[in-house]
Amino acid sequence: MNTEQYTCLEIFAKQTMPGGKIRLCSGTQESQEKTAGSTYYAWLKFSVKPYTDYEIICDDCDVSVCYLSGNENILETGVRYLEETEEGFTIRNPATWYDRPMRETYHFAPWKNWINDPNGLCWFQGYYHMFYQCNPHGQEWGNMYWGHAVSRDLVHWTHLPIVLGPQEEVLSNPEIKGGAFSGCAVAGENEVIFYLTRHRGPLQDCEDTVEQQWMMRSHDMIHFTPEECVIERPPEGASFDFRDPKVLKIGDCWYMVLGSAMKGQGTILLYESRDLEHWEYVHPLLAEKNQIRCFECPDLMELDGRYLVVGAFMGHYDSCGRYQMSRYYIGNWRNRKFERVKEGWFDFGSNCYAMQSFEHQGRRISIGWISDFYGEHVKCPDGAYGSMTIPRQLHIRNDRLYMTPVQEMEKLKGEVLYQGGGENIAVPGITGNAYRAKIRFSGNTFFTILLGRDEERSLSLVHDMEGMRIVTKGVRSEGIVFRADVEEVRVLEIYMDRRVVEVYVNEGEAVGTKVFYNASREGCFELCAMRTENIVQVELALMRSIWNPA
Repeated sequence: MNTEQYTCLEIFAKQTMPGGKIRLCSGTQESQEKTAGSTYYAWLKFSVKPYTDYEIICDDCDVSVCYLSGNENILETGVRYLEETEEGFTIRNPATWYDRPMRETYHFAPWKNWINDPNGLCWFQGYYHMFYQCNPHGQEWGNMYWGHAVSRDLVHWTHLPIVLGPQEEVLSNPEIKGGAFSGCAVAGENEVIFYLTRHRGPLQDCEDTVEQQWMMRSHDMIHFTPEECVIERPPEGASFDFRDPKVLKIGDCWYMVLGSAMKGQGTILLYESRDLEHWEYVHPLLAEKNQIRCFECPDLMELDGRYLVVGAFMGHYDSCGRYQMSRYYIGNWRNRKFERVKEGWFDFGSNCYAMQSFEHQGRRISIGWISDFYGEHVKCPDGAYGSMTIPRQLHIRNDRLYMTPVQEMEKLKGEVLYQGGGENIAVPGITGNAYRAKIRFSGNTFFTILLGRDEERSLSLVHDMEGMRIVTKGVRSEGIVFRADVEEVRVLEIYMDRRVVEVYVNEGEAVGTKVFYNASREGCFELCAMRTENIVQVELALMRSIWNPA
């Protein structure tokens, strides 16, 4: 492989035999070698010369992730991922790497393996930044790292080097688990401050589990200061579940919300600070009477003259059978207290979890983790578990949360496959299975829309006497009612992206996200309405890949 303009090679390697190592050889300098991890993947970094040919030799070890990093323009170029082939390690093109039926094409997803919560969302010095929890070594949850990606337009993303890894005591002891859990970013003019949870404890969570809040800083989003612990333990009466800090400023004071539980109720805890370094516990901000283990990934924000709290329900089934939904609460802020007025489900499809938001140029933007709590993930070579939702802009109207895709999504609109109305529509064989459908009705019309079919399995959107809902058949989530809390359906905006669908109802009155794995490279769209005269307009268009240059 040739190093192009890069100066560092990062490899995660684990021994398959004692003494396993990585050797790096070139014709212009002495070879380098480093020992792979014995019990876990070691994070190995080699200095390399730009525009130089090297050979990577794996002696009795396995490599999970390998990439070139380190150049003066890394925010623009990103890293270069290398994958092992019969010819050795070769640089792979993201556009072709992601172009597979089981991989999203316009939702952000990791290069491969596990991803979960978005973290540290912010805009800083011309770039949108997204950090995220990940396990680079497999398509299942593991000890947590922080990945990093950057974007100029919220749509096209560039992969950057991994930022954080698990603690050394976690990596060296297979009887415990932990790592860099969720956190947030506070972006200033010349510096970004990060807060995150460090977790360590037994493989099964219990009172011996330790979760602490840490902070670090960066002036360029490439180099980061050593972490410092700012909150060592939860307040008295709180659960050992004590994580996922989110920070905002109200007036002259900084506030942090954390997910936890108190007295058997999921609880969001409130802390305050004057200097962003010293934090004092205030009181519980919000407690949930539903039976949940704890809140996860709480968010607090001012929005359209109200305050909005969002939290994810851990270990909870709702009356429809949906698991681990997220809840939003609209209310007022008085004397450091939140007075709730209205509440509702954040996403009716229940495959959206751990939402985080940030503000930029007057817009409140959120991104959530597209999870799979129903065990529907299909493992495939070099595949990935999880991805991120389309960035959504948030608003409160009539004491209800509205969410719409950010306007930048229009950049991805491609060839129009159908435009018209007044008739039922069947468009089979949609090449690439990545499209957007916009539908407008003149009345509250009953309909069925087939969005995915793979042998006996199917994904549909149905509106009838039982309401509007996502319906799955032949998969583990069959029978669960993914119902939108709306009285009528006037407008639909549907984003189908191979194994993921996002449905926006009535210009954001309700949003539903659902996973549906489809092995075919061809998609389908079939609209069958009870009253075709109520179909005012339909536009069906392909969507371009975010991994092609903007």
